[in-house]
Amino acid sequence: MRGYRTPSKRSPYYVDPPLYVHAIIWCKCYPIWKKELQTLSDSSKGIDYSKEKVQSNSDYDATAEIAMKRLELEHKINLLETTARIVMPDAPEYMIRGVTEDVTPEELIRAGMPYCKNLFYLRRQKLFYLLSKRI
Repeated sequence: MRGYRTPSKRSPYYVDPPLYVHAIIWCKCYPIWKKELQTLSDSSKGIDYSKEKVQSNSDYDATAEIAMKRLELEHKINLLETTARIVMPDAPEYMIRGVTEDVTPEELIRAGMPYCKNLFYLRRQKLFYLLSKRI
């Protein structure tokens, strides 16, 4: 991916390139998951009352379906947030912003991130390494 260099094989945070790219793309979904989690609170959205699609299976539970989807989204969001806290305990919000949005380290430093650019890149590699093991 443009702007991301995979760690070298000598790095302690080496990940195979396809797994590294997968972790990057997985992080980019974070805002989508947050937005979707906010919209899933209404359980009536799981039921379709249109005339073309009549529910004939009485075993379907829309509330349970939504609850499972919420649980899955909360797990993904929590996984990224806890991994960011492990990698950058002083300022995990900057790491989350750095991997989920198209923000440069210089912009994060101007916003108040307490780390230099090189340390941010090293911590970001560690984040992708840990996520590739956890996803």
